[in-house]
Amino acid sequence: MLTRRRIVVAKIESVEGTGEALVVGDAGILAIDPKFDADFKMHERNSQFTSLSPQVPIPGARGAKISFRAELKGAGAAYSATVKPALSPYLRACGLAETIDTTLGSEKATYLPASSGVPSLTIWVYEDGVIKKARGCRGSVKFSGKLGEPVFAEFSFEGVYTEVIDGAMIAPTFEATVPPVVLGNTLTLDAFSPVAESLSIDLSNTLTLRSSIGATDGYHSALITDRKPTGQMDPEMTTVAAHDFFGKWKSGATAALTFGPIGPVDGYNKFTLSAPKVVYTSVGEGDRVGNLTADLGFMLCRNTGDDEFKLEFVK
Repeated sequence: MLTRRRIVVAKIESVEGTGEALVVGDAGILAIDPKFDADFKMHERNSQFTSLSPQVPIPGARGAKISFRAELKGAGAAYSATVKPALSPYLRACGLAETIDTTLGSEKATYLPASSGVPSLTIWVYEDGVIKKARGCRGSVKFSGKLGEPVFAEFSFEGVYTEVIDGAMIAPTFEATVPPVVLGNTLTLDAFSPVAESLSIDLSNTLTLRSSIGATDGYHSALITDRKPTGQMDPEMTTVAAHDFFGKWKSGATAALTFGPIGPVDGYNKFTLSAPKVVYTSVGEGDRVGNLTADLGFMLCRNTGDDEFKLEFVK
């Protein structure tokens, strides 16, 4: 009998779609509720017989989907070419370009949307006696923050199914940094400071498997072919004079959004999520312990391009 202990291991591929040989050192993130779903396309044979009984279907192209959550936190040490947030490879494979600033005393790691040069991952999921493998993986990520809790990164990857084999569970050195929680943080929207309990930003990448008749498993890798970043927030409703939610929705006005910094004053465990231009796409009516809320839906839009969202880890 296998238990439900699971460890996610991944590495950026040197050659897109060519699986890497992963080692214990490629593990270390604290993945929450990881899930590996194989997706085999089954070709049904609909030849006509006098009998209504179906023929045996033939398995064809083989894909895989991997999902998990993880706490968002810094590296706990000065950022450099070798010291990065633990989620760095996963963020990059979700279409976020990484820039490391090593300026002494103000080191930081910045992630901005990319339209090219997005690397692919080899991902293995260890499940206490079984190893499930995929290659050529790319994904999407949603960031969710709620009062009194860490901010979570919710990942969903697609790739090429490789194999499932028996294998002993590994014992990696897990990241030790304790995630900061959402308390006492700055939240601004168009120079207005909403009183909200939760906020989420979803990159909403469109993932497509790259078909190839020359590929043994039918696919070469997964591609990010589009993105439409969206967000949600639940601020308390206020007067039109304070902030005209419906007027701004009606006019299509843009607003800058900043959430953070989240984290301690020092210690390389602090980060900010921001967007230069958000446009309201819905203003709903909600209730939070008797207080009326303006449940917002919004879209993150480009300023000059590949800049509609920024995640920045600072000192």
